[in-house]
Amino acid sequence: MKRNIQLDFLRFCGVFLVMIAHLEIMGHSILDKFLSVIKVGGWTGVDLFFVLSGYLVSGLIIREHELYGSFNATRFLIRRGFKIYPTYYIFIIISFFIGFYYPTLTKPATLTGLFHEAIFVANYFTNNNGILWSISVEEHFYFILAIVFLILIRFKKVKLSSFVLIYAFLLVGGIGFRLYNYFHYTDFNFARDYTKSHFRFDSLFFGVLIAFMVNSKSSIISWILSYKYQFVFIVLAVAFLLSNFVIPRKSYPLLPVINLALNPVCYGYLMLVIVNIQNISFVKVISPLAYIGKYSYSIYLFHFVFDSIAIRLIKHGGPAYYLLYFSSAIIGGIIISKCIEYPLINFREKYFPSRSKEPQTLLHPVS
Repeated sequence: MKRNIQLDFLRFCGVFLVMIAHLEIMGHSILDKFLSVIKVGGWTGVDLFFVLSGYLVSGLIIREHELYGSFNATRFLIRRGFKIYPTYYIFIIISFFIGFYYPTLTKPATLTGLFHEAIFVANYFTNNNGILWSISVEEHFYFILAIVFLILIRFKKVKLSSFVLIYAFLLVGGIGFRLYNYFHYTDFNFARDYTKSHFRFDSLFFGVLIAFMVNSKSSIISWILSYKYQFVFIVLAVAFLLSNFVIPRKSYPLLPVINLALNPVCYGYLMLVIVNIQNISFVKVISPLAYIGKYSYSIYLFHFVFDSIAIRLIKHGGPAYYLLYFSSAIIGGIIISKCIEYPLINFREKYFPSRSKEPQTLLHPVS
């Protein structure tokens, strides 16, 4: 299947932000200061990933329902499993042995942490790799999304109002949970305040809402993307997202209560704008970055290992460390993806093809 260059470019943006968020910055050069600013808000790269994931995965379900009037949840989950599980399980096993035999390289690993990662509850219990909380959130979301669609299809409620109500419920719930923690606790705790699935489902489901509006050709999408309002909306979205990079979340614990609700909205809007840019020159410029974005999953999983190695080889940090970290994580991630992820995706496409592909017999194409 032909890949969407713009979406792969957004994947690159997401993984690049996360990679900078995990940088070890020791100096005070102009480069260090520049990266320090991005590091403050680099955590929002996960918000971008969540919106992308909700948009892309639900888009497949929506198109399948439009084509056949049904949804094969088993096939959907099998296909997600081929995408997520192989590289994931290889990573947690490798990281376990590194953490068990070389605990000073990353951090000590335990069998308990490995077990929690293996059953995707690393965001609720102890784990060996803190970055895996987001994979757990997505995995929980996929199962719940399948159930939600089955229910909506069963009761013939696959319509915009249903998705708006579900999103509103998740949004209010997420804000409520975060507000409770803000008033109940006085300290900043990332694992407690950021990583729980029920705190973050609204981010993923906003992508679902966008996907439904796009596939149903909602007039709302046409309105917000119209040239008359586009510039204003872009400025507002960028301005709000920039607040994440100038206001440290550790110093202002109220920030995530608001930003975790609005970051996905801003990223979702910018995603629509970028996907709809058809300028050939723009596509050519972003193509090299989009190529990296194609392998963002493996890069995301393994980048922390490469970071740990790089900072121990170049203990003083600086440009040499940055170059080694980024180059090794990107090249290593691409190699791992080509060796593990994509061969199994090809196997999946052969034996478990997507039902969202349009059959030749259909007269009316689905967008």
